[in-house]
Amino acid sequence: MRITRGELFEVAFWLAFAAGAFALSFTFNREIEIYKFGATGWPRVVILLIVLGALGQLFNDIKARLIAGALEENTRSWKSGVAEPGYAFRMAAILITPFVFAFLLENVGFYSLAPFFVAAFLYLGGERRWRRIVGISLFIYLIMILLFAKLLFVGLPVGNWHPFYDFSNWLLVLLQ
Repeated sequence: MRITRGELFEVAFWLAFAAGAFALSFTFNREIEIYKFGATGWPRVVILLIVLGALGQLFNDIKARLIAGALEENTRSWKSGVAEPGYAFRMAAILITPFVFAFLLENVGFYSLAPFFVAAFLYLGGERRWRRIVGISLFIYLIMILLFAKLLFVGLPVGNWHPFYDFSNWLLVLLQ
């Protein structure tokens, strides 16, 4: 019931990626007169979120192994994940979703698109309880807006298409 090499590689990859990004952030680390966190403020927050996500994934993998060890009937499902029906489609959808998000981001805007992006990832990740999907999506959305728009003062894309642009601006006025 130990962590697999693939799971360890995934965590190691994200931690190495974060370490590399952090090291690169020193190349543009300079003060900005009107922004108290400097040029590296919000990129380093994103790097911290990557580290927390990688460590959270490791914790989740360890917890899954403990639960699977305690409940032997569940061990087959996590060992044979590739054999599950629809696995390849689900993995492809998980890989394509960020590209769809990036493609729509300029016209729809972060404020309108982000909660649906998070909900899609939760659904594709296997969560089927709609109340939980909506609750977690709104919680993450609220944290991201407060972190980036209120605390770090990062200008997130508001979108170009009329109803999304109006919603984004209304939300920004409400936050200020």
